Amino acid sequence: MTDRILTVGIDGAEMSLIKKWIDEGKLPNLKKIMENGAHGPLRSTIPPITGAAWSSFQTGTNPGKHGAFNWFKRSEGEYNAEPVTALDIQEPTLWRILNKYKKKVGLIGVPVTTPPEPVENFMIPGLLTTKNAQVQSYPEDFIDHVKEIVPDFKFSPKEWTRGYSVDGWVEEMVEDIEKKTKLTKRLMAEKDWQFFMVHFMESDQVQHYLWHELGNSPHHILKIYETIDWAIGELKEFLDEDDTLFVMSDHGFGELKYNFHIDTWLLNEGYINLRKNFITQFKKLFFRLGFTKEALLPIGEYIYPPLRKLGLVETAVDLASNPMLDWLFISSTNVNWKKSMAYSHSEIGHIFLNIKGRDPEGVIEEDEAEEVRAEIIEKLKQFENPFTGEKVVTEVYKGEEIYHGKMAKNAPDIVFVPDDMSVLGKGAYQFLSNKNISKSQNQTGHHRMDGIFFAEGPNINENSELEGAHIMDIAPTVLYLLDLPLLDSMDGKVLSDIIKEEFKEETDKLYVSKSDIGLEQDIRKDLFKKDIDDKKERLKGLGYVS
Repeated sequence: MTDRILTVGIDGAEMSLIKKWIDEGKLPNLKKIMENGAHGPLRSTIPPITGAAWSSFQTGTNPGKHGAFNWFKRSEGEYNAEPVTALDIQEPTLWRILNKYKKKVGLIGVPVTTPPEPVENFMIPGLLTTKNAQVQSYPEDFIDHVKEIVPDFKFSPKEWTRGYSVDGWVEEMVEDIEKKTKLTKRLMAEKDWQFFMVHFMESDQVQHYLWHELGNSPHHILKIYETIDWAIGELKEFLDEDDTLFVMSDHGFGELKYNFHIDTWLLNEGYINLRKNFITQFKKLFFRLGFTKEALLPIGEYIYPPLRKLGLVETAVDLASNPMLDWLFISSTNVNWKKSMAYSHSEIGHIFLNIKGRDPEGVIEEDEAEEVRAEIIEKLKQFENPFTGEKVVTEVYKGEEIYHGKMAKNAPDIVFVPDDMSVLGKGAYQFLSNKNISKSQNQTGHHRMDGIFFAEGPNINENSELEGAHIMDIAPTVLYLLDLPLLDSMDGKVLSDIIKEEFKEETDKLYVSKSDIGLEQDIRKDLFKKDIDDKKERLKGLGYVS
């Protein structure tokens, strides 16, 4: 149907902002795509978190099949958490499927692609790839060519740090977008490809930290959107009339006001119990008095600049998350797991029960787990935000109501999204605050359920609006437009509403199984511990970990 597909990922792109700025004439390239093609909201995963959403995009499946529920997974046989990587994705990726059919791909910056898997052409991974990573591209030496084109290439934007000039930070991200666009154009021209994707993380970062500036000069968020719009225009020049363009995001964005500290709430409700030893009780006393990592954050704004000059810290977040300070604050090491019934393992609304036979020191009998879960769910539904007097969440899910598949056994037992998403479930194993809910200090924006989807090409309906699209639908739609079979393991559907009638065909006969085409999962074991540690620090710096 189409010769090639270029996909541009704008992380966290928010449709309400885009439509407003299109109407004001500030995003001319997105306006042209809207007029010449199809557009609409793109539903994210529940909850809308980058790691899970982009994994669902690249596999066309729900987290219960691909296995990435969050940015973190539980370590085998432990209560510790470690970052999710591409090694954890248990379903064939879109690029592996395309390669099976001899279609060449080029990928730049797509999240959850590190370490990069072998592909026919090249892969430059994105978010969480570090300068110390053992493998920074596929082929391994391809990163050398990248740095010939852009010597100071970044895998993702520099994280926000206190004491860093806002104008300077935004300008640096503008330059990063320009450099990535230069790289993309060069590789689009140099390489033979049928699917090419470039991802921009700058939109997500600027909205996390500067959402409060919306509508006020100097319009930093708009500047990032305008630069990405310019980039889209530049990349379109490398497309032919038979090519298709997709523009998409993993979730939307909105205001963030409050943090709901899940582990603190579980502690206060009696579901987490602390050890009785002297050190833990000493920490607990100071915790109750307000000596918390959250309380340390404002101090960091004053002491960060001189400490950075002395080389004692790299980012201001280090002041609140440095392991050397853990002995001062309550952490998971102070939890008495043999007397704790539940815990959180995420930044955005997951709760796990501590079940015998499943968890390392489980205490809940399997036949009692449902009763405990129902009790926690009811308490969640009754919990009120002390700042507003309103219920925080009225819609709470059991894990199996959302996730299905072979990896669903690793899913959280309870999943919730606050009714007012200006409240964020927070605290991957860290008791950041002694309050159940506190005002957000360093982020003023966070994710929303609906991202964006734009499509333009010879097979795409013109000036049409799309409804009901899900991020899992993009992979099967790519395969369909490239006239390839679909995997019957995919949960997503072909977005047939965007396709012109003369190019539509019955999809029921297009499905094949993974075994039919030899797509057994390739589990690679070359990820080094140093890479994992580096990823933890990146997650802290990007605001996903406290």
